[in-house]
Amino acid sequence: MTITILCPNLRCRAVLSVPDKVRGRKVRCSQCGTAFAIPAASPNPGKPAKEKPAPSE
Repeated sequence: MTITILCPNLRCRAVLSVPDKVRGRKVRCSQCGTAFAIPAASPNPGKPAKEKPAPSE
């Protein structure tokens, strides 16, 4: 599976496709050479996190 991401360099903004296995790691843009981190995968994509109940006193 691949991830499609934009280069964060405002002068470049290249659309990059990187393999899913690089999540949470740094990569380098093949167009401009800017190094940036690929966001890590969320534990439950598409599902909101459950709130913990407040402890009773």
